[in-house]
Amino acid sequence: MGNPRPRPQLLPEKLLAIREFLKIGQDDMANQLRVVLSHSGRQYQILPARISEYENGQREPNLLVLNAYARLGKLHMESVADDDLIIDTFRKRLGKEFDYSTLSRPKRPTQEKTNKPVTLISETR
Repeated sequence: MGNPRPRPQLLPEKLLAIREFLKIGQDDMANQLRVVLSHSGRQYQILPARISEYENGQREPNLLVLNAYARLGKLHMESVADDDLIIDTFRKRLGKEFDYSTLSRPKRPTQEKTNKPVTLISETR
C-alpha cells in the first residue's frame, strides 16, 4: 500500500481547546455536534467515546464533523486543520473568527408583482 496521508499534528489539541472554550464535557460535545450536523440535514450519530478518541489523536474526525467543530468554536475550518496556526494563537481566535449563526440559506429571488403595462419594442426595417 502507499503512504498514509499526512494528518494535522495539532488537531487533537485544537479539538480539545474548542470543547474547553465551550466549557462542556464530552457527552455535551457529542450532543452539540449532533445538533449542528442535524441543522444541515444530516443525521449523524456521535458517541462521547468518539470525542475522547478525537482529542487523544486515536481517530480523526471526518470533514463533516470537523466542520461542526469549527462552527461550534466560531472559527474558520482552516484554523482548525492548519498546523501553521499554533495552539496559543488558536485559543485566542476561538469565538472570534466567524459567527455561523448569521448564515442562512440564500433566498430565491421573488418575482415582484406589478400592474405596470409591458411595452414591446419592435424593429422596423
